[in-house]
Amino acid sequence: MSECRIKSFRASWSAWNISWPLTNSSWSSSTIQLPVKFRLELEPGSSKSDCVVGQRKRGQSAIGGNAGSDIWPDWVGDSEWGSGWWWSGDTFAGAGKGEWESANVANFEDAPGFYKAGAGQSLYMGAAAGRTGYFDFKTFVKDKATDKTLAEINWSMRIDVPTPGKGGFWWSFSDQK
Repeated sequence: MSECRIKSFRASWSAWNISWPLTNSSWSSSTIQLPVKFRLELEPGSSKSDCVVGQRKRGQSAIGGNAGSDIWPDWVGDSEWGSGWWWSGDTFAGAGKGEWESANVANFEDAPGFYKAGAGQSLYMGAAAGRTGYFDFKTFVKDKATDKTLAEINWSMRIDVPTPGKGGFWWSFSDQK
């Protein structure tokens, strides 16, 4: 029976991507994102078709104080499929922006935060209950046949910016060793 066997699964975080508007005109926008790259290396003899890669999330995302439907108090899939899978064992989803570098090495990317949000609007990404805590992620690799989690990177971030370019704070952390 085939199984997913992992040699390594690592994440690396880049510097925050921040672009505040120069003016408060209607065409200006704000960006604040945390680029993160994941690298999966399988053991020799393990096949990428035996593995599933994905991410789950929980928290709240709000622009201008309006979270709308962007509140997830419980863990949900972080993919347009709703499953949280970035690699299904057969195909890539759009989320995770993955590619196989070789038969045993894959790279994935994520950049949570806000991209081109309206100028002057408050930006918040953190806990679903109130304005304390973090927005949480679990990025995982599972065995496709058994659904057993083989590796998981737990990481969190928070963005709390009342007015882009005029204060606020943002930070992140991870359990990766």
